[in-house]
Amino acid sequence: MLRDEYFRRLVDGAHIELYLSAIDGARIYWPWRMQPPKDASSRYRNACEKYIIDSDPLDDAVTTEDVLDCAVAVGAEVASLQDVYQNKSATADSLLEGLAIADDHDFDGALLLPLQKPYVECWEEIGEPTTHLLGIGGLKDARPTERLQATRELRTAVGTDVWVHGFGWGVDGLAEAIRDDPQLLDSLDYSTPMQQAAHNDASSGDEVMSVAAMEAATKLVQDLREVSEHPDHETLTQATL
Repeated sequence: MLRDEYFRRLVDGAHIELYLSAIDGARIYWPWRMQPPKDASSRYRNACEKYIIDSDPLDDAVTTEDVLDCAVAVGAEVASLQDVYQNKSATADSLLEGLAIADDHDFDGALLLPLQKPYVECWEEIGEPTTHLLGIGGLKDARPTERLQATRELRTAVGTDVWVHGFGWGVDGLAEAIRDDPQLLDSLDYSTPMQQAAHNDASSGDEVMSVAAMEAATKLVQDLREVSEHPDHETLTQATL
């Protein structure tokens, strides 16, 4: 286990927040977690500092009300409006409806708005909001270059004060660009560290997930360092560690 003082160096030096959107039985502590209502619980809420309740784009039965209700129940800081993959107009209509629902809901945290291509036009169609978090959707399986292009285009349109999130992204292929431009992206979510760890572990018996969770934690720490200031610093000597 990494001592907290060293872990905090990485957290404090990170340019973006990395949200773990995987099932690990809340075995590890990670500052940022993101889950749909079906997976969310007080256990995961207590295993992080900032909790996002995500919509479930693979399940049309999960509504914005479901997300907001869950966010209130577990005390999440952020709730994502329902994600619609169809087209820009359908996405815009869904987001406008979701914003109206949120206005009358008890949830008083931040709202995350999942945009779809073309992202700038989608943002413009919902009134160019600047007080909500904006998410870039539909690029979970895209190349890093496509993710970077979409992020830069949206960032140019919305400015540097608006929060921009990458849905389902890892840091591979993005870390150097994030270090070069710390204002490019604010957060992303991914499940890869836990998925890879679970796949790699062929152990049998009880508590296999505990081993996989620790392996995932190692990958998360590595990724956190990659999107921080630390890779660009000179190597410290043993006396100054």
